[in-house]
Amino acid sequence: MIQILSSSKKKAAVLFSLLTLGAVIFAAFTGGFLRIPQKPFIVIRVDDIQDFAFRDAQLFLLKHSAETNLPLSLAVIAGMFGQDADILDAVQLAVASGCEVGVHGWEHENLANLSMKEQMTILFQAKSRIKELLGVDTQLLIPPMFGFDNNTISAMYEESYTIISTCADLHEPSSISGIKNIPATVELSTLLNDIWQMKSIDTISAEVEKSIELYGYAAIVTHPQEFISNGQINQTARESYINLLAKLSETHQFTTFEKLNLQI
Repeated sequence: MIQILSSSKKKAAVLFSLLTLGAVIFAAFTGGFLRIPQKPFIVIRVDDIQDFAFRDAQLFLLKHSAETNLPLSLAVIAGMFGQDADILDAVQLAVASGCEVGVHGWEHENLANLSMKEQMTILFQAKSRIKELLGVDTQLLIPPMFGFDNNTISAMYEESYTIISTCADLHEPSSISGIKNIPATVELSTLLNDIWQMKSIDTISAEVEKSIELYGYAAIVTHPQEFISNGQINQTARESYINLLAKLSETHQFTTFEKLNLQI
């Protein structure tokens, strides 16, 4: 015997089928068997943040970050920071917009040349000054000149630092005595005869992809002085930087070392 459904029953059956299909699709995406791939992570590390030096370039990088909500990792020379009101205001605004702050020494000294006691003093003073000026309890050390030794790691542990960022050419990304090493893997520019030359967008993009293939992330290191030519901001470098970030943002996501540490 064939049962003929009424019009209302047919509509109910169709609605039930659609709801069931929707639930299956939702479960597939949230349950993991059809997950959307996550964009690879990139950190933009800006070294040598300090009072008065290369001001136009520093202000450009900091204000661009705040205006575009681009998180930067700011390597602050703590003993040479806080007297330049414009730089201080720009860093405070950048931090409020999502940037992180790391210690880049007290006066840009090579930590590897100092005793453990001297290094502990520098790390304590730098952390305290950044906390006082920016309200940030930083856990990140970015050693000047990429210089550190076993005493640095011990001093970091004693002063509650958890992340060190050097350069991948010197140290592979790994955990060192409980301190996470997350080095820069790409340099924005090359230095030849004391002249900075920013790499092409295609070259940097290729190096970023190679880094992600090797390490699972990319960290691009730059300095304000790379954007200065004849005492003024280099407009070509400025525009190239903006265009590079726009291109990378299409297929990658920007983050900080502290957030990246939770992902890798």
